[in-house]
Amino acid sequence: MEEISLDAFRTNVNMVQPQAAIDVNWKFTSDLEVPPMRSFSEFIADKARFEMPPFRDLPKWNNRITSNLLYYQTNYFAIILVLVVLSSVLHASDTFVGLSAIALLGAAITFSLSMHPSVAQARREHALVTLGALVLASYYFVYTIGSVIVVLFTLAVPLLFVMLHASVRLRNLKAKINHQLERVGLKKTVMARFLELIGVDLKAF
Repeated sequence: MEEISLDAFRTNVNMVQPQAAIDVNWKFTSDLEVPPMRSFSEFIADKARFEMPPFRDLPKWNNRITSNLLYYQTNYFAIILVLVVLSSVLHASDTFVGLSAIALLGAAITFSLSMHPSVAQARREHALVTLGALVLASYYFVYTIGSVIVVLFTLAVPLLFVMLHASVRLRNLKAKINHQLERVGLKKTVMARFLELIGVDLKAF
């Protein structure tokens, strides 16, 4: 990505200063912030502009996604929360069974593969119990695969919507400025921290 000069960056900040003044972030923790909810018109209606992703220009596409994830993160979190809660209420039993199957299989696999000395020793001392737990967890997972699919679908639909919106929503000037503020470390939001945890280098975009 081409570096933005300090003068150009200051010019862009001044251009959006009257609008940006209302964007006071909420303090999530002492070092984490949550930006305000973007209006419906800005998010998806009147002021929103959409365009097909630049499939042949991956850096540009990645830059668009990252900027939108940072700028519209509160909207995205709200959508994910609403859809997950709604689906969980409508499919309460499947959600409970599916989550339990995923948790049990995940715990069994983690215990079986863990390299922690105490876990490895317990695994050696109780090899048959470990094998039996893994087999039972796998059987329960397969037996309840329908509920597991419901859980995965519940998580996949809102995430798919978020990625689709972030891919096709053209960045406005405020989103670009917000991205640069995150990139140079002048502010740190929940989404920025999450992206860093999964290996996304904000300074690369």
